[in-house]
Order: sequence, then structure tokens, then C-alpha cells
Amino acid sequence: MLEFKRPDTTITLAEGLREYYASRDDLATGRGISDVAREFFRCHDAAHVVFGCSTELPDEGVVKMWSFFGTTAGLSLLAAYRLPESQEIYETLRWGLVVSTAARMLRLIPVTLWRCFRMAKRWPWSQFERYLDVPLAEIRSEYGIQLVS
Repeated sequence: MLEFKRPDTTITLAEGLREYYASRDDLATGRGISDVAREFFRCHDAAHVVFGCSTELPDEGVVKMWSFFGTTAGLSLLAAYRLPESQEIYETLRWGLVVSTAARMLRLIPVTLWRCFRMAKRWPWSQFERYLDVPLAEIRSEYGIQLVS
């Protein structure tokens, strides 16, 4: 298990981001994409780490829920999920995986929503730099984030 996915991990957000990027060769901080998409993915990647989500398809669904309902960006993120760079990712998904993930999401959606609404405050979507050197366990405690497994 990746360390940033552990609820009580003592690694910092910056360390978690490094682990997150190292876990996938296709995730690079210097993507050759538009500035809007680069900023979206920077914030999206931080959300993956803060909310303890991998890049497996069920976790992608969970991080979307966290992003919509547990961050300061809220539903304004719908536009970012329609960016051409996001669409390219969706086009790589196999239908069988999408169907099996949808079935699993029937359980994960209500749990994630419940945990979003129980947060002490919303995670700052784009202005999180002050937390880079803060342990993830402290961030999660401050914001009332309870990971979804």
C-alpha cells in the first residue's frame, strides 16, 4: 500500500505527492498540456494524496466526489473534467472496467458523500502550498477527512 493512502501517515503532503507521481510512470508534473489543464491536474493530484486515493478507476471516482463536495472548488470542476486532456484519459478506459467500477461505486458514493459533509471545512483546491510541509495525518485531522477505503 502506498504510504499516502494510510490514514495515520506521518509523511508530508510534498512527500505524498512525490510518492504519488513515482507510483505511475504516466503521471508527470511537466505534462505537455494547456495551462488550464496543467493547473487542474496539479490540484487534482494534490486531492488524490490528501484524500488517500490511488489512480485506480474506483479511486478516481472517489476523488471526483471528494473534489466536488469536499474542496473549495465544488461543482465548478465540472468544466475541468470536460477539458480535451481529461477526455483523452476517458477514451483509454475499457467498457468492462467502467461497468465493474460503476457497480462498486454504488457503495462508495454514499460513503464518500457522507464523509464529505462531515468534514470540518473544505480542502483548499488550488491554494494548498502552505500545507506542503505538513504531515498528511495533521491535514486530515484539521479538515476532518476520513479516508474511504
